[in-house]
Amino acid sequence: MELNRIEKPLEQMRELLKSLPSDPAPEEVHKLRTRARHIEAVVAALEPVNGKAAKQLVKTIKPVRKAAGGVRDMDVLTADLLGMPQDGMNGSLARLAEHLRNMRQQGASDLMDAVSQQRKAARRQLKKFVRTVKSVAEGKKPARIEVTRALASEDGDGSLASDLIEELRRWPRLNARNIHSFRLKVKELRYILQLFPHADEKLIAALGKVKDEIGDWHDWQQLGEIAHTVLDTESDKALLRRIQAVEKRKFIRALASAESLRRHYLQASGNHRKAS
Repeated sequence: MELNRIEKPLEQMRELLKSLPSDPAPEEVHKLRTRARHIEAVVAALEPVNGKAAKQLVKTIKPVRKAAGGVRDMDVLTADLLGMPQDGMNGSLARLAEHLRNMRQQGASDLMDAVSQQRKAARRQLKKFVRTVKSVAEGKKPARIEVTRALASEDGDGSLASDLIEELRRWPRLNARNIHSFRLKVKELRYILQLFPHADEKLIAALGKVKDEIGDWHDWQQLGEIAHTVLDTESDKALLRRIQAVEKRKFIRALASAESLRRHYLQASGNHRKAS
């Protein structure tokens, strides 16, 4: 693994925290959330390099990531909702869209509060961790045995990647209650594998597909939950039924994709490559 591959997202996060406008566009919020999740996963994996610095960095970034997540969710849900046919909706769709916009506005305010509170400390911790990574990459600060165990290879026994693969392989039967947690582990594994220049690109692509399809279903599940709190079960039943129908289709697709990943890549313990 090339440790200097980690430097770019760290530097990008520092710049995002510095230049984020008071009313961030959906693309900026998405980038902020994605970078934060990426950094949390990778820094946690690299904790043995400098445990204190890693923990401090994750602690400062987490509030920003969570706040960005709330805004990003509203952006995605609004786009999903407005993409639905509006015939026969009797104003239901417009009322739900307005509720989502209000939630987004509040979320954006919470995000800017979090960025304001964490910006200075987070940028300082990011810079500090970049120096640590560079020291290890340049051989000025030897990596400890624990780092070698965690990151020496993307599929070796005892590596972080192989531990994640084993956890996914042994995952209980997938259902609506545990598939989102499965997705979080899939994302973590994908982030780790992307650190390796010779990682299995087909596996990375398969992990990305599962991540996206489970995430798509989860968005519609969230939309359904919000709709049921805002809309009337009788007068707005047409929209509620349409959202429920889409959610069901998305879940079937997500489940099939996740099962395909396990069948083709995760059958053998510690081995993520597709069987010949």
